[in-house]
Amino acid sequence: MPIFISYSQQDRKFVDTLARNLVAAKHHVWMDRWELSLGDSLTAKIEGALTNADAILVILSKNSVESEWCKRELSAGLMRELEERKVVVMPCIIDDCKIPLFLRDKLYADFRRDPDAAFNLVDQSLAKISNPYQGRIEQPRFHTDWSVDWRPNEDGAMLIRWTFVDHGHDWPYVILSECNVLCNAAASKALKAAQRKSEHGHFMERVLETITEKFEFNPLKEPIRDQFEKFVAWSATDGNYEYQILITYRRLGVDNGMDTVVHIDNNLKLAQKHMVQIMSNPSRSH
Repeated sequence: MPIFISYSQQDRKFVDTLARNLVAAKHHVWMDRWELSLGDSLTAKIEGALTNADAILVILSKNSVESEWCKRELSAGLMRELEERKVVVMPCIIDDCKIPLFLRDKLYADFRRDPDAAFNLVDQSLAKISNPYQGRIEQPRFHTDWSVDWRPNEDGAMLIRWTFVDHGHDWPYVILSECNVLCNAAASKALKAAQRKSEHGHFMERVLETITEKFEFNPLKEPIRDQFEKFVAWSATDGNYEYQILITYRRLGVDNGMDTVVHIDNNLKLAQKHMVQIMSNPSRSH
């Protein structure tokens, strides 16, 4: 999901520079002037962006702390923090101003003294929500950490690997699963070309789409009854691209005497959703 920037229009010169630098650093930024079109409902659009944003960068200045509109955006962000119990609001100070009470105990990026260090702090803090190649999937009873890597094998064919670790809040064990995808010559060549143009993420998202099409009619929910690694394998095609898919899964930790079900299809679908959301940043130049 995008990063929302809350600011006063009087600070637009600073914010334009910050937003462009964030886009250059591969972050997905939502800016009102970039996203709103003639006739759009200003309130509805901003409310939707505030609700769906993974982070809200609050630009603190003499102008913004006096702005009623900025106060409303800050209040909405802080309310989300209370409800979701996670950091949503990230303050950035650009001039000497009175810091709002509820932000005073937060670490902030101080652009007054060292703009480069401040930007690096923002960049690092946003990395966890702007990296399309790894993440955490939160569920009510458990969460899943995942990442994807890729490399050529001994024959030069590209191998893509998604790794998932399911942690239950009350489970005495974890579930480790991997989805290994071996590309044929045409797909390997296309992936290498995409990598040279920094477009490999879109290629791998398309691979995931090809894989998850199978699950529309054949969900992949597998039982685990012991410590031994299990696997399922099949092949898939996308035009001239062919993929050999091998999925392995196993349980690690304490045996509680009960069977476990691993939802491999759901993990892959959610990883695909994450990649799509992160990489949906418009390519237009702002």
